[in-house]
Amino acid sequence: MKNIIIENILDLISKLNLLELSDLIIKIEQKFNLKNENIVENIKKNKFDIFLKEIGDKKINLIKVIKEITNLSLKESKDLVEKKNSLIKSGLDKEQCDEIVKKINSVGGKVEIK
Repeated sequence: MKNIIIENILDLISKLNLLELSDLIIKIEQKFNLKNENIVENIKKNKFDIFLKEIGDKKINLIKVIKEITNLSLKESKDLVEKKNSLIKSGLDKEQCDEIVKKINSVGGKVEIK
């Protein structure tokens, strides 16, 4: 049923000229608050980056955890751990952040979420 409605709407839209189509797009954006700025802002608020702040006492275990999280090689993971304030992972949602923070904290590392 929904596909029929969508097909009918698309059929009607295809009969509009460019000016009418432009006006329709503007009205849809206004009606549903779909401005690009709002969408980008909402995406940014829901995505987080994790930075490694402190290594802790268990450097080898931390390297293994970083390797698991990032899918990097052992050497790349080691380099990442040794670099100050390194970006571990970006564009994560809240649940992913919490999971990664728990893993890193369990081996003595400290992170910052931005």
